[in-house]
Amino acid sequence: MDSPAWEGRLGVVEHLLAPHSIAAPMHLHTREDEFSLILEGRVWYVAAGVEHVAETGDFVYKPRGEWHTFFNAADEPARVLEIITPGGLEQAFRQIDTADGDVDLDRIVGPYGCSADYEATAPLMEKYGLAFE
Repeated sequence: MDSPAWEGRLGVVEHLLAPHSIAAPMHLHTREDEFSLILEGRVWYVAAGVEHVAETGDFVYKPRGEWHTFFNAADEPARVLEIITPGGLEQAFRQIDTADGDVDLDRIVGPYGCSADYEATAPLMEKYGLAFE
């Protein structure tokens, strides 16, 4: 759901995570808080440097200004309902999801006040055998 429907107050995105995929590199938002409702499967996430596993029905809070990422290290797919407040950042997710080939993530998310840390992401990808989907 696009944030204009909510006067910019929130955005909603459903993430479908394939097995052994990572949703995004380690990143932070300077403007938005994210809330993730695990709809199906298990989702691993790192927040404030600590790894966690969220199960179906769990609700995860990722505050602005905190480095975080989330991924599916399981052999089964997972689904996450992402609630972003205030809204707007969901437009970047849609650009990334519909892009052909390699994505210049920094160019897409930079205007939204986001930063990514690929160096911090590499050990997670190696540890869990993850790939960007």
